[in-house]
Amino acid sequence: MTAVETTAIADFFDEDLAPLVRRMADRPRAEGGGDDSREIRAMVWEGLVGLGALRASDTVRLAELLGSVLYQGPLLDTLTARELLRDGDLGQAPVALAVAAEPWSDQDGAISARRAFVGFAAEVDHFVVGGVDDVAGLRLALVRAGHPSITMRRYEETSRGEAYEVEFAGTPVAAWAGSAAEWEAALAGARVRQAAYLVGLAQAALDHAVDHARTRRQFGQPIGKFQGLAFRLSELSMHIDATRLLVHDRDAAAHAAANLAAASDLARTVTTRTMQIHGAAGMRSDNDAQLYYRRAAAESVRLGTPSQLRRESRGT
Repeated sequence: MTAVETTAIADFFDEDLAPLVRRMADRPRAEGGGDDSREIRAMVWEGLVGLGALRASDTVRLAELLGSVLYQGPLLDTLTARELLRDGDLGQAPVALAVAAEPWSDQDGAISARRAFVGFAAEVDHFVVGGVDDVAGLRLALVRAGHPSITMRRYEETSRGEAYEVEFAGTPVAAWAGSAAEWEAALAGARVRQAAYLVGLAQAALDHAVDHARTRRQFGQPIGKFQGLAFRLSELSMHIDATRLLVHDRDAAAHAAANLAAASDLARTVTTRTMQIHGAAGMRSDNDAQLYYRRAAAESVRLGTPSQLRRESRGT
C-alpha cells in the first residue's frame, strides 16, 4: 500500500468515524438487533473499497491500520480469498474464510461441512470452505452465501463480536479455490496480516493507556509521572516496536507462524496492562480499555493459538 493510499484510509478513519468503528461489532449477548452496527459496517466496507483497499499493494500496512481502529469486518478474509482466486471474478464482494483441517463431504459438486468461528458470515457474498479427504488432502471450494443449504448460529462469546458456526449441507460449489500448497502460501500471508492487525491493536491500546496516565492525577500529579508506571509504558512501547519490525520484515511470510505467535502474546500483554492501568474504570462499558482487551482475546487465536503456532514453527 502506498503512502498516499495509507494516508487516505487513515483520514477516512477520522475522529468522528473511528469511535463508531471500534464498536461496530460490539453487540451485547443475546441482542437480537444489530441493524445500526451492520449499517456502519456496510458503510465502512464501501468506503474502504472505494479507497482501493482491495487493490492495496502493501496489505500488511493496511492490516496494522485496521487494527489500530479495531476494524471488524470481512476485509482481511477477502484479501486472502482473492489471493486464492486470482482468476476468479469476485468483484468487490466480501468473502469469509471457513477453512479447517477437518473431514468434509464432497459429492456431485456439492459440499457438506460444519465450520466454527466464521467471521461475519451473515454479511458476506461468498465463503471459501476448506476440508480434507483421504485422496486429495486439503481442498478449497468457493460457495455462494444465501443458499438454503447454509445455516448459521452466532456465538455468544466474550468478545461479543460477529462470529458464527456455519453448516453447509449439500451446498453447490461455485468454483474450486486452489491447491493445498496455494492455501499454505495464502495462510502465511493471512497470518502476517493478522500479526500486523494485532500490532495496530496493541499500539492503540497503549496510546489509550498513555492518555489515561497523562490525565489521571494522584498525589497532585499525573500518574504517568511515577517512574514505575512510566517504565512499564516504555517497556510496552519497545515490545510493540520490536514486533512491528518482525511483521514488516520482507521475509515475514517465511516465519508467519512465529510472528503471529509473538504478536498474539504482545496484544494480550498490552491490553491486560492497559486494563490494569485504568483500574476499575477500565471495565466500564463506555471505556475502550475493556474493548481492546476483549478484542485481543478473540483476534489473538483467530488463525491458531500461540502454542499451536509455536509448535508449527518448530515443525513439531
